[in-house]
Amino acid sequence: MNFEKLKNKVDQAENTLEANERQVGADMRQLRDSWRALWSPGRIIVVGLASGFLIGRAEPLQTVARSGGLLRMSSTLMNLFSGVTAASAASDAEDAEEAVDEKVQRSGLADGPAAAPAPRVAASADSARRQRRQLPPDTNDSAAQDYLERLASAARQAGGNG
Repeated sequence: MNFEKLKNKVDQAENTLEANERQVGADMRQLRDSWRALWSPGRIIVVGLASGFLIGRAEPLQTVARSGGLLRMSSTLMNLFSGVTAASAASDAEDAEEAVDEKVQRSGLADGPAAAPAPRVAASADSARRQRRQLPPDTNDSAAQDYLERLASAARQAGGNG
């Protein structure tokens, strides 16, 4: 074979390859368009219902549901969430208590530097009431103290350590 024949054969193969590429591209466009036209809203709903039914009837999922794995996992997640919430409430309560202590110190109602610091978080509603009675009635801190009590109560109800 001479060089001209080999060159013509390569050109012919390249032209055939390009023609096939164009044909495949046209076929892919046609497939994509017909696939999109096939999925009408009604068909999507029917397929969703059918697949939901089949998944619901699947044996492995029933085994997991019978073992209580999903229930235990959701219980664990709820405990985690309540612990985070309680920690956040306790932190807010500490911040509010510090703000009240600073306000009392600035107003000059404390007994001076020898005054004992207030506890970090009220252990019960009784101790919070006792703490409120120690403040003079004209301090206008009852709103802050009520807020502190609500936060401490929420932290106790959520199971936080305070």
